[in-house]
Amino acid sequence: MSASIKRIPSVLGGTRRANALDQEREQFERSQEASYRKAVNDEEVPVKMKHVRNLIIGTFTDKNADVFWKNARIQPPISTDITAWKFLHTLHVIFRDGHPHVLRDAPPHVPQLNNIGQHFSHLAHGYGRLIKCYCDLLITKIKFHERNPRIPGPLALTPEELEALAENDANNYFELAVEMLEYMECILNLYEVVFLSLDPSRANSMTRSGQCRLAPLIPCIQDSSCLYDCTVRILFQLHKALPTDMLSGHRARFYKQFKQLQQFYNNTRNLQYFKGLIQVPTLPQDPPNFLVEAELRSHVAPVVVVEEQPDIADTSDTLLIDTSEPEPPPIPPHPDIVDTHNGSLEEVVAERESLIDALHGELEAMRAEVQRVRSHATHNEEQLRLRINDLESTIAELDSELLAERQSKESVLAQVEAAAASAEAVTRLADEEMKRRMAEEKFLKMKDVYQKLRDEHINLIRGKAELDKLLLAEREVHAAAQRRNEELSSNLSRLQSQLREESRMQQSSAENARKEAESLSQQVAAVTLERDQIMGRVRDLQSTVSQLHSQLEAQAQKSSAEVMDVKSDWEAGVHKCIEGSVDGAKRVVDNALSHFDIEAHADVKCTPEYTLVYQTLVTDSLGTLVSSYGSYLENYKMAPYLITSLTTTAHFVAAFLLYAKATSHASPNIENAENLITALEEFSKECTDVWERIRNKESITSIPTLQGQFDRCCTLVSLCVDQSPIQEDMQSVLQREMEMMDAAIRDAVDKFSTLLENARATDTGMQLEVSESILGTCSDLMAAVRQLVQRASELQAEIVAAGKGGASPHEFYKRNHRWTEGLISGAKTVALACQTLMTAADQVVTGKGKFEEVIVASREIAASSMQLVMSSRVKADRSSIRLANLNAAAKTISTLTGTVVATAENCRDKVSTANTLDFSKLSLHSAKRLEMETLVKMLETEKQLENERKKLAELRKHHYQLAGELEGWEEVDIPK
Repeated sequence: MSASIKRIPSVLGGTRRANALDQEREQFERSQEASYRKAVNDEEVPVKMKHVRNLIIGTFTDKNADVFWKNARIQPPISTDITAWKFLHTLHVIFRDGHPHVLRDAPPHVPQLNNIGQHFSHLAHGYGRLIKCYCDLLITKIKFHERNPRIPGPLALTPEELEALAENDANNYFELAVEMLEYMECILNLYEVVFLSLDPSRANSMTRSGQCRLAPLIPCIQDSSCLYDCTVRILFQLHKALPTDMLSGHRARFYKQFKQLQQFYNNTRNLQYFKGLIQVPTLPQDPPNFLVEAELRSHVAPVVVVEEQPDIADTSDTLLIDTSEPEPPPIPPHPDIVDTHNGSLEEVVAERESLIDALHGELEAMRAEVQRVRSHATHNEEQLRLRINDLESTIAELDSELLAERQSKESVLAQVEAAAASAEAVTRLADEEMKRRMAEEKFLKMKDVYQKLRDEHINLIRGKAELDKLLLAEREVHAAAQRRNEELSSNLSRLQSQLREESRMQQSSAENARKEAESLSQQVAAVTLERDQIMGRVRDLQSTVSQLHSQLEAQAQKSSAEVMDVKSDWEAGVHKCIEGSVDGAKRVVDNALSHFDIEAHADVKCTPEYTLVYQTLVTDSLGTLVSSYGSYLENYKMAPYLITSLTTTAHFVAAFLLYAKATSHASPNIENAENLITALEEFSKECTDVWERIRNKESITSIPTLQGQFDRCCTLVSLCVDQSPIQEDMQSVLQREMEMMDAAIRDAVDKFSTLLENARATDTGMQLEVSESILGTCSDLMAAVRQLVQRASELQAEIVAAGKGGASPHEFYKRNHRWTEGLISGAKTVALACQTLMTAADQVVTGKGKFEEVIVASREIAASSMQLVMSSRVKADRSSIRLANLNAAAKTISTLTGTVVATAENCRDKVSTANTLDFSKLSLHSAKRLEMETLVKMLETEKQLENERKKLAELRKHHYQLAGELEGWEEVDIPK
């Protein structure tokens, strides 16, 4: 019976009417969720702007985008690449047109955008690469607005606002220009990957898949136009305040982006899809010239106009008549029935009967309300039917009048044609025309009235449908109330039968109780006597028990204290073992790190493949360490497993550090090797921190960071693979070329000494003077070149010692092969020039050569020596004493080169004057003939000089081209 009573409140209890604000909030969230679901779906069509506008209105309602991000968590956009692409498009529009707080609250969601980009970056087809570029663009936009919170989401800034934002500071303008150029670069990257994903003819721009890819370019066009305008104004301001050379990088970057942006606008303007959605701006033919301040006045900001598109009704959202089932009205609450009653069963039954009567009263009231609503709906339906009949009869009358008017018009036209010359016919025609116009105006008015009545009829039909729904709901409520009434009646009958059964059982139990009372009274006397005896014994036992209890408590306290002391001593001893293991692990890792600074370890090399063998071992040992440490914190008896894990992890980490350091020695890229060494040191520090936390019994929450640092080390190890082809040892080649150059210079000096001695022994007069001048100056030049080579070798050794780090000189030359090739080329050129000068001087002294060859050879020595100096200066320290000595030697060579050239020219003039100006023995005929031959030779020499100059220009051009191909120079587009 009690169980049935407890079930009644669950049947009768009603739901309370929700607060109006809560209902409104719930409706708002449902609307936002529906708009998000319809905007970010997996159908490959463009995002509908009406759903995005609803989401934007939601951001202004809440003054944030929390509901949007909540829906993104409930329905994650990474289910398919299409949903991710449409999610990013929707988010971009919300960033632009949503509440300003949307961008302010966006930085915490940057990791989510990073995850989306990384998730689809490996997708080789579809939207994978597009999603990665779009994520980069949105992250750049979030960080741009985070650094510049005063710039609005649409990026629209007036010149005055731009000046106030930069505070008229050149540094602020400079940083803002860099950020805007990076922003523009992300937009242009997205444009390029989108257009590369389309076919070359762009024929799919009118297909649903093509439009889905092209739709996000609309907000990109809006952003890029504002960025272009702001960048132009900022660069003009920077050119006012800073030197033009400092801004050459800004100009080159802007000119490159200008061409790409111009191509972007031209390509989108020619697509049919964009013609009805947006007016793409037009950029000028040539970029602005920032060196001319007056061009700022002719700058016109590009204007983007987005066409207003009518929203197409979504049949899935609205219907002409809402036939959805409304929620049934809540049952008015009733007082809860207490499960337990202290009164009699009759009170419970009376309470149930009063409740049933109340329900009957409510049911009758509902029936009356339903009847009233039904009669009202029937009355409205009759009124509408009568009104529709009247309207139909009126329309029939209007149609008949219109037909009569048309017939009369035709008859009048016939009469007019019959009597065209009659003035009366003209007047009648005008009257008929006036009547026709009045009839047409009357017909139009009646048509408008009919349209209004039709709309009212449709609204009334909708109201009738709502009333039918209410009536159906009331019927369901009535049926439910009847069912509850029947259940209550059955429960009441069951309660009455149970009541009768219980009363009969109580009468029989009362008779049995009377008989038992008589027998019990007899037993009470005997039990009382026995109780008195027992009570005496109990008092004695209680005193004994109390004494024993006090003794046991004292002994138990003493035993528990001893046990606690033993346990604490044991735990302390176990933890000291753990501390010893931690110290041992740290010593193992410190010992491995100490090898990094040992010079002998620089000769140890290892392949990346062998080093990466320890990747799995270290990862597994770290996982085992985490699990064993957790078990130790729960139970100190698990300490042996923790000690084993610490020892294993320390040895694996130390081995990995040593092999990774050896791998860095074999890396062809010194930058990767240095990054690897830095990462290894950070990884060892993270390991030491984790072990120190284990020593202090702290939580090791930095294991993910430690694992990420270890993965970074493995990645850098894999980058240390030497992928360059097998080539000759650069150190050996350079050493050989330097030795050959030194030998060539030494031979030249010895040769000059020999030539000077021979000339002094054989020549006399002017020839001896010429020989001594030429050979003396050339010998001085050779000595200076030899000194330059020695100082270049000393500076080269200093550069190698300072730049090789832990690597060997061989590895340094191999990693800096371009610089080494420059040194080799300079050494070869110096040696060749010295040999040429020696040969030319020998020919001049013996009378078989030309002084011009000495001049050219000496100048070539100066040029090649300067090449050697510049190659050495590239990597030298500016404050180096050896570099200063090298520069001094180079200046000496320049001075001596000028001396050799001047001496050669002076000697040439002396010899030429002595050989050609003695005309005393010539006759008139011989003088005339010699004059004509001299003129012919002069013309031939001038022609030969012109040809040789052209040949020299072509040789230099070919030489520069070969040198550029060898050095890998790249062409740089210089704006006109």
